[in-house]
Amino acid sequence: MKLSTRIITAVLLVAGSSGVVYAYSKHGDWGMTPAEKAEFVSDRVTRKLDLDSEQQQKFNELASLVVDIMHEVKASREDHVSEISRLLEEPSFNQAQVLELIQLKTQLINEKAPIVIGSLAVFLDSLNADQKQELQEFMQRHHRHGHGHGHDH
Repeated sequence: MKLSTRIITAVLLVAGSSGVVYAYSKHGDWGMTPAEKAEFVSDRVTRKLDLDSEQQQKFNELASLVVDIMHEVKASREDHVSEISRLLEEPSFNQAQVLELIQLKTQLINEKAPIVIGSLAVFLDSLNADQKQELQEFMQRHHRHGHGHGHDH
């Protein structure tokens, strides 16, 4: 899994519920648009954590931000795949160009991480003690069962 995808997945895992969030990032297409997937996850999180309307709005803002970043990452990924394919055709592998591609991806992550973390903080700070406990229990189950591969107890 790419580093950018791992960061986005980690954000969703912290804010999300059970295996649905893992599936959101892992099982790419589901025949849904990214916005439809975000709505599906948002509905699941809202039910699982019993979010009020303000909390749901904060989560929706977080999910929308993540969807926007995923669109951006996908667009750059297609460019990078084309560039790497071109580099593989060259007689000598251009390490400097590959390093530059990696640095561009890292730059995108570094630019977006504070924004995502800020939005995540706003959402998490809006949760009450019971909701935070539910998230903690999810994280414990997630860790205990090998990264939440479909496990929901």
